[in-house]
Formats: sequence, structure tokens, C-alpha cells
Amino acid sequence: LVWGRIGRMRVRLERLIALWRAGMLPKPRTSRVGGTRVGAPPKSALPLVPGWLVVAVREAAPFGAGLEQMLSQEECVEFLAACPQAGRILRPLCRMLGVGVKAPKVGTDRPVWVRPTAPPVVVNAGLVVGPRGRLMYI
Repeated sequence: LVWGRIGRMRVRLERLIALWRAGMLPKPRTSRVGGTRVGAPPKSALPLVPGWLVVAVREAAPFGAGLEQMLSQEECVEFLAACPQAGRILRPLCRMLGVGVKAPKVGTDRPVWVRPTAPPVVVNAGLVVGPRGRLMYI
């Protein structure tokens, strides 16, 4: 299921790159942000947590690093600026591989152990019962 989806993404992206290089890009669709939706979006059979593919398949980590390096190249930046349709193809792939996702900060910056502060205990001088029931003079 996953490899089939990634293969379809590759074919769509290769087609867009070929059209971009030939100068025959199709017009991008108008944005549907703020529009009304009819029905609920279909449930995905794949997990939605960022980087889930790297967790499930450790061998996928180098591909994420390669994709991140490719996206930082000048030609790719120009392509993504000229062709916003590519974002719809690359966004799910980047999410699967955890590309561009910052690691969440774990915990807060606080000391591990805090010295307890308690008010001083006032004890009258005299005999008191100490450990193991022994009498002690204070």
C-alpha cells in the first residue's frame, strides 16, 4: 500500500518536472481554502503522525535525508516556486519521512531535584522519644 502510493507520487512528480522543463505547466487549481465541503474527507488507511514511515521501516531514514537535501537545492526551490501543484505531491511524502519536522521539546527546563523548604520545627528542650523508642535529651 505504502510503496504503491510512493510510486504514484514519483510518477506524478516526474511528469510535472518534465512539463516544467518544457515550459508547458498546467494552470494551478484555484485555492479551496475557506470554501464549503460536501461530506467528510475520506479516512486514510495510512498513519498521520509525522515520520511514521521511518519508525516503521528503519531503512527509509536515508531516503528522508536525501529528499531533504534535494529540496534545498536551487533548481528544486525554483521548481517549487513555479509549480505549486508539486506541494500537494511532496507534502504527504515529507510527512511520511519526517522531513522538515522539528523534534518536540521534551519536558521543561527545571532542576531534577529541588531541596525541600520546610519551616523550622520548634521543639521544647527535654526528653523525647527517638528512633527505636529510645529516649533522647534535646
